Amino acid sequence: MKFLILITLTFFNIACALGTQKIELSKKNMSIRPGEVRWIEFPVSSQHSKLLCRGLEVKYVKRGDVGLAFVMESYFSDLSPYQCVVQEKHNKTFEFNFVVIQRDYLAEKLKVDPKRIKLAPEDEKRVMEEQQILNKIYRSSIPDFLFTEAFIQPMKSVVTSVYGTKRVYNKEKKGQHLGIDYRAAIGDEVPAANAGKVVFSGDLFYTGWTVIIDHGVDIFTVYGHLSKTTVQTGEIVKRGDLIGLSGNTGRTSGPHLHWGTKVQGQYIDGFILIEESKKHFKN
Repeated sequence: MKFLILITLTFFNIACALGTQKIELSKKNMSIRPGEVRWIEFPVSSQHSKLLCRGLEVKYVKRGDVGLAFVMESYFSDLSPYQCVVQEKHNKTFEFNFVVIQRDYLAEKLKVDPKRIKLAPEDEKRVMEEQQILNKIYRSSIPDFLFTEAFIQPMKSVVTSVYGTKRVYNKEKKGQHLGIDYRAAIGDEVPAANAGKVVFSGDLFYTGWTVIIDHGVDIFTVYGHLSKTTVQTGEIVKRGDLIGLSGNTGRTSGPHLHWGTKVQGQYIDGFILIEESKKHFKN
């Protein structure tokens, strides 16, 4: 009996020692600028592992024992450093230390229809209703990558306005352009920047005829001011598939394609997403 008690106590002590064993924390230093994304990979032991950035949970994809994710920094960043940590139950197993580097953006002046600046009550109502629809769309991303290739530009044309450009409309209203504009005539073909699911195809007040594609894990691309959409909501598209024709609809000063890229609820620089996606996905 004493022998059995001794064995039991021995295993109990070993279990306690393993339970309190300190897990070695691996760290990696990285830099990012406002309006950009970074590709990260990290070890995970289970589906219950969490990725937390600035204390908020970020979706990632698990492939075997490796976690894969894009991490974004808002255009409106206060430039403070932060951490992304991998949480395994109550233990931190991996830590990314991000330094945020200032990024300077260009400025431009635009003249548009005054009705698109000072909205009539019925237009304000429309904008609010559309925003509610869009908010629901952006909260419902598919929890896996829907693409196996790197992102590409949606048009081979001259860029007329880069991401982050500060804008003054009609010498009075200030804002920022959180997308990329391409020179285009009415009717030029617009392909999908990557594979995904069409989650919106229709007319919006600001971006006119618009297509929005969900690429999975809170990554969306937006194609605005189209003259025509050639896909329907719910369709699955491949990289390079035709999704619409460029145009001059919505709030615009002339024909062009507006390309927006939204990651984890924030519009980021699509060119950076293209480059970062090449780190894991084939070109």
